[in-house]
Amino acid sequence: MLDITDVDIEEISPVAAASVIEPVVIIGSGHAGYQVASTLRAQSPDLSITVFTADDGALYSKPALSNALALGKDGNSLVRESALSWEQRLNIRVYPHTKVTHIDRANKKIQTTIGDYPYGRLVLATGATPIAIPFEGDISAVLSVNDLADYRRFRQQLVGKQHVTILGDGLIGCEFANDLAAHGIKVTVVGLGKWAMGRLIPEPLGHALQNALSNLGVEWKLQNSICSIQSINGRYQLMLQDGQSVETDLVLSAVGLKPNIALAQAAGLETARGICTGLDHRSSDPSIFALGDCAEVNGQWAPYINPINQALPALVNNLLGQSTNADLKATPVLVKTPILPLSVLPAMGAGEWRVEKHEGELAAGFYDVEGKLRGFALLGRQLQHHRTEWLEKLNSCSFTA
Repeated sequence: MLDITDVDIEEISPVAAASVIEPVVIIGSGHAGYQVASTLRAQSPDLSITVFTADDGALYSKPALSNALALGKDGNSLVRESALSWEQRLNIRVYPHTKVTHIDRANKKIQTTIGDYPYGRLVLATGATPIAIPFEGDISAVLSVNDLADYRRFRQQLVGKQHVTILGDGLIGCEFANDLAAHGIKVTVVGLGKWAMGRLIPEPLGHALQNALSNLGVEWKLQNSICSIQSINGRYQLMLQDGQSVETDLVLSAVGLKPNIALAQAAGLETARGICTGLDHRSSDPSIFALGDCAEVNGQWAPYINPINQALPALVNNLLGQSTNADLKATPVLVKTPILPLSVLPAMGAGEWRVEKHEGELAAGFYDVEGKLRGFALLGRQLQHHRTEWLEKLNSCSFTA
């Protein structure tokens, strides 16, 4: 097998060559991988940084995939910068379309589809993969949108379509439902919940959001799931668990994600739902770190942008040899449902929701058994201006993540 260090060392700049013995290698070029590379370069102009990514390495906003229609963007216009451009701008090496197949911890090198490469410190930013629902029939009928390539395929197939069925009534399903319905596409949502976003918000808020989306033309098939899909005359017929059938032009699955931990597991790293790390984002191997959707930090898996951004200063310090724990603070998730704006600070543990009405809008706090505020949800345009107040209230309860 070719050792690609043989062909790369001469191409590294003289500044970076001084640190080539202890390079930082990053697997993944999504938000987590790119931000680690960018922040590292800002802190250390002399460090050798290499990124391996299975896709084309283009920079784009992943959260924007679920409201790209509203933004007036397609798969191409979502791209902010090519892999070549940010490689040159940051003076690093980026290997697009290159899959990492194994981590050799004993020899501190990775095996890739183009050869072996050594690392001094390794960052796993491998993200997560959409959960696949088991059903009978035409499996190829179901699309998922988890990256830019997925979205490009979705937009190509959306051309000329009038009806989309979304599998999943959670955050991403509701965002796509709002985006599609607002642009005149009929939408049916099939989900296991009793109300929209049932895992994140209480019933009164879920029903209010559901009703607002219904007014856009969204149809709901809740407490339900898909049994089979058949292709009929260029369309699809879905049979649901309760015996109902739905005819549709396109099926989009948004039922959730599972962290990409296969590489870590094969390398013998400690994993649970994700790759287990402490607040230093160091795995069970002191030379390997994990960040983003693939990581489970202090027993918590939080597949959102803010935890990545908050962890960056500490992670970069650790990569540069300065032991630091991340200061992760609770921050709400802004749900992209413009028909009825919603922000949620996900609640954890045992407790109960208490719902309040504010001039026709709904706020809910999640309180633990001791009566301390542990999470909240704010539904309505005006209530979005009160997020800071709710955060201060939560922090005054001495909340510990």
